[in-house]
Amino acid sequence: MPNPELRAAVADVSRPASLHSKSVWWSRLRTLLFTAGAQAGIQMLTVVTGLAVVRLLTLREYAYYTIANAALGTLTNLTDCGVSQSVMALGGKVWQTRSGLGAIVAGGLRLRRRFTVMALLVALPAVFLQLRQQGADLAVAALVTASIVPLLLSSITNQVLEVVPRLHQRLAQLQRLQLTGAALRFLSAVALLPVFPFAWLASLGAGLAQSWTTWRVARMAGALADLRAPPDPNARQEMTRLIARAAPSAIYYALAGQITVWLISLFGTTKAVAQVGALSRLAMVYNVVTAAFIVMIVPRFARARFASGSVSLALFWRLQLALLLPLGIIILAIAAFPQAALALLGREYASLTREVVLIAVSGALAALAGTAYALAAARGVVTSPWIVVPGALLLQIVLILVLPMSTVAGVLWLGLFSNLAFWCMYASNFTLAMLKR
Repeated sequence: MPNPELRAAVADVSRPASLHSKSVWWSRLRTLLFTAGAQAGIQMLTVVTGLAVVRLLTLREYAYYTIANAALGTLTNLTDCGVSQSVMALGGKVWQTRSGLGAIVAGGLRLRRRFTVMALLVALPAVFLQLRQQGADLAVAALVTASIVPLLLSSITNQVLEVVPRLHQRLAQLQRLQLTGAALRFLSAVALLPVFPFAWLASLGAGLAQSWTTWRVARMAGALADLRAPPDPNARQEMTRLIARAAPSAIYYALAGQITVWLISLFGTTKAVAQVGALSRLAMVYNVVTAAFIVMIVPRFARARFASGSVSLALFWRLQLALLLPLGIIILAIAAFPQAALALLGREYASLTREVVLIAVSGALAALAGTAYALAAARGVVTSPWIVVPGALLLQIVLILVLPMSTVAGVLWLGLFSNLAFWCMYASNFTLAMLKR
């Protein structure tokens, strides 16, 4: 590495900063590795739980579960619209004051709950109709639709409350709660579904586990902030302003994040819906890799001091290439042994040998796009939504017109090209921004 500035930057990203005491250095390193390892463990347990649900539900029930889970993901993102980030930003200014931080959190919770009520009024009838279209009778459609409400309500509350321990750097305690909650979700799946293999029960069990986690996080947050404090009117006004700026792109990402499920449920069969949902569970293995990357590397990249934009750009591309190694190994392993990967899902999905390679490539591109965005945002470079949203929409409209949306392969190709486009936009925007510095 001939460039001394780049060598110094890589050193800062790849290891903790120089400390006076070697014992403190090792202590910081152990803490960092524990945090990254715990985050990876949480993601791995989530993957295992998802695979267990795939195997324990019938193909039809898993199709219903896929529709409900897609609605849950959309609603969780749609009802945020920048609320959690606003609470983090405003709470960071008053985090040492219990009443001040509590007032910020109270304002965020009030806004989030109002968004949730409005979103549920629109989304629940849509989910019910989708389930009916896929052959669910009235009782089943009603139960599956209702089962996502407890999980949604507990999740939105938890996301805001988690800001408090994060600001106070109680990360180890928070991760223990998250790991326990993930374990409870797994246990609820393997205990209930072998006896009662119903989609609504899988969602309800996850909701109960999340409710326990939210209750424990609320207790931890209550010890650090006054959660009974009334909302701060000035902070609420600033929060509303920040949310208004973030809302357009947040709404798009909330809807686009589940576009493959929405399209296949609209144009495809119940079997195809279940197949897309099951394959998506395999793609979640990439979250294990990116979780550790975001926890360990992105903060170092954010704080590194670069002499010029070219040094920052060179390190950005080195990190992207380094991430390609584990992602490429996963793709090659799945391409070489597709039947082994499909065996994790069960015999109903054994014929998807081509589709499993598509989801592997698409998932890797999504991971690259997510880390490219995170690295760029860490240096203050965020691609304008007025570029991303119109560009992605135009591409997706063309693909919908060209590709067969009634097939599993068709919607997977749509997701693959969409993820590739997002990565290209984020990486090229950061490249141009650094070349100008």
